[in-house]
Amino acid sequence: MARAREAGIGAIVGVGADLASNEKILELSDLYPGFVLPAVGLHPWRLETDDLEANFSLIEREIAGCLALGEVGLDFAIDTPQDKQEEVLRSLLAIAGREKKPILLHARRAWEKALALLKAFQIEKAVFHWYSGPSIVLKEVFGSGYFISATPAAAYSERHRRAIKMAPLGQLLLETDAPEVYQGNPSEPKDLLTALKAVGELKEQEPEDIAVQTYMNTKNFFKIHLP
Repeated sequence: MARAREAGIGAIVGVGADLASNEKILELSDLYPGFVLPAVGLHPWRLETDDLEANFSLIEREIAGCLALGEVGLDFAIDTPQDKQEEVLRSLLAIAGREKKPILLHARRAWEKALALLKAFQIEKAVFHWYSGPSIVLKEVFGSGYFISATPAAAYSERHRRAIKMAPLGQLLLETDAPEVYQGNPSEPKDLLTALKAVGELKEQEPEDIAVQTYMNTKNFFKIHLP
């Protein structure tokens, strides 16, 4: 937290993936009010557990006070049956639609299906995090008014870099996906600056200009009031 503040991070969107991490994010948001902003979710990697019902209950109970629903989504590169993933995501999107909450979306090898479900449930705001899928689907993502986010992988992942180059600046957010490991280095919130630098290079713009635009995008996307 201290390193994040020193790096100039104004707030952290803390993202849950299962029951334990959702509870932790809510705890941290209580400890750091106005700095850690909670999102609760159910990641497709975490569906083979015994606490799905308890996690759904937590999401239903806490979502109104959270910034967004996430991380949720589809991952057709894992063994969890696709129909089970879709069933869970449909239930989650129904909650988000009812509560008017943005979606923080994980989609891997399921980009087109995930986009179709967002549109079917009339989700107004969603961000495809760490997008590395086909350009034809990405064009539809932007045409539907959705966002993508740039991670520190923007410094080296060609598929991710291609997506960022295509992104209108008004539909781009920055993230770290901490504690994701990038080239052997576990990330933390201060590493948002790594993503910022990479985006500046890809867009051939000064990092300060990218920072201003993505900061405003973040405020508008989440409807939050920051300095």
